[in-house]
Amino acid sequence: MIGENLGIESIFEELGSFFSTVGKAFLPIRDCSRGLIISNNAQNPDHQVDVKADEIILQDEQFRSFRVTEVDFTLDITKKGVNGLDTGTEAAYTWYYIWIISKSKGKNVAGILSTSSSSPTMPSGYTYKAFVGAIHNCRNVGNDFGPMKQVGRKAARNSEAVINSGTATTATPINCSNALPEKAISAIGIVQINIASGGGLGRCWIRSAPDQGCVEFSGYYHTQGFISASFCIPVIESQTIYYNKDSTYSNAESITVSISGYEF
Repeated sequence: MIGENLGIESIFEELGSFFSTVGKAFLPIRDCSRGLIISNNAQNPDHQVDVKADEIILQDEQFRSFRVTEVDFTLDITKKGVNGLDTGTEAAYTWYYIWIISKSKGKNVAGILSTSSSSPTMPSGYTYKAFVGAIHNCRNVGNDFGPMKQVGRKAARNSEAVINSGTATTATPINCSNALPEKAISAIGIVQINIASGGGLGRCWIRSAPDQGCVEFSGYYHTQGFISASFCIPVIESQTIYYNKDSTYSNAESITVSISGYEF
C-alpha cells in the first residue's frame, strides 16, 4: 500500500514513483516557482549571485517531484560543489545556469552553477533539481559576472550590442549568444536605425525567424542621425534573432541592435 507506515514527505515521494508508472502527465511540473528572485550579491557582485524563492518544484531522474519552500542561498563561482560550480573551472565569457538542488525529501536545499542548461553535474547525495535562471561571466575581460536581476522568469541585464551598423536588406540571423542564454524564449532590447545624410524615413524589421515573428520599426529624422525603439520578440531559434533594413523606401543607412533582457 502506498504510504503505509510512512511520514507525509515519504508519502509524496511514493506517490511520485506511483504516478511515474501510471502516467507522467499527472506529475507536478518541474521548475514551477513562486516569488523567484535572482540577482548579483550586494557585497560580492562579481562572483556571487543570490537566489530566493517562496516555493519551487524540484524533480529527480525518476520524475518524482518535490516542493521546497523558503529558498534562500548564495552561489559562489570561486567554490566547487554545493552552492558553487558543479565541475571544471571558471571560464570567461560563459553563461552559467542556475539550479536549485536538494537531497531526498527536500533536505539540504542548495544550488549549483553549471555550464549545462539541461544536465548539471549533481553533488554526491543530491538527486532533486530545478532550473531557475542564468548569469553571464562577461565583465572585466570575461572574468566577472555581469549585472543582472531576474524576477520570476523575466530578467534584466547590462545592455549588450549584438550587431553594430548592420546593413542586410534581407532577413539575416544575429548570433545573440553573448546576450541571450540558452532556454530564453524572448529577447528584450533596443533597435537603432541610423539615418543617412539628408535625413528622411528609416525603416527596419526585427524577426524571430526569416518569415515569423516580424516587428516593424519606422520613423523620420530631418537630417543625418538616428531613431530608436524598444522591442520584445519571441526567440524561436536558440540565442538567435533576425533583422533587416529597408533600402527601397527608406534612407536607413544601417541598424544597431542591443539586448537588455530576456525571459525563460
